[in-house]
Amino acid sequence: MTINDYMKNAQLDGDTFLLEGGRVGVVLFHGLTATTAEVRLLGEHLHGLGYTVSAPLLPGHGTHPDELNRVKWLEWYETAEAAFLEMRQRSDKVFIGGESMGTLLALLIASRYEQVSGVILAAPVLIIRKLKAAYLLQYFVRHMDKNQTEDFLPWKGYNVYPVKSLVQLGKLQKVVKKELPAVTQPLLVFAGGLDRSVPPESGEMIIARVSSTDKQLVCMEESPHVMLLAKERESIFEQSAAFIRERC
Repeated sequence: MTINDYMKNAQLDGDTFLLEGGRVGVVLFHGLTATTAEVRLLGEHLHGLGYTVSAPLLPGHGTHPDELNRVKWLEWYETAEAAFLEMRQRSDKVFIGGESMGTLLALLIASRYEQVSGVILAAPVLIIRKLKAAYLLQYFVRHMDKNQTEDFLPWKGYNVYPVKSLVQLGKLQKVVKKELPAVTQPLLVFAGGLDRSVPPESGEMIIARVSSTDKQLVCMEESPHVMLLAKERESIFEQSAAFIRERC
């Protein structure tokens, strides 16, 4: 099978991007099986307000599901960390954020770098339904079919779950849970009322365990998991922009 047989919306641009603006930077991280198309609309909105915005394409993504099965979670983190450090060199302040798995990478960077000025999380996957099954399934199947419920969204990524990558996601979750108390920066968390992948407890656990005093959990009642591309996205973009503006 060709890559396009496994790639939803293969025509979209899902590569690493940098949108140059002012001296306040924002680095965004996409989710598991996705590409930077998932965070590009938010990035373009923030760039339009004068911010410099970047988003790295994480290892194993945008190629073939089997490539993602060969990647360890630390490779995702190292790529995300390098993007943050690069932005820190060109900016006076750096905010970080992401969607889905990208939120875990943002939290881990924030826990290790006090220079992060603030964190924006959309659909954080600190807890995810039915993930434990992947630990057994990895020995029997390479991919799991997705039950796509958001086919109308401009999302680019794999239309299957590479099972070993789900195991790596579970390992990343464990690391982040341990390091949450080290997060002290301002925090804005968005949870989707229509999210079938992540229970509400995921956002609640983050708010409860971080050491930040400036923190907020916002429920977007009509948003699915891929909320940065769904119908409430403009509200999320505006709240994110206000979060950054008020802390600069």
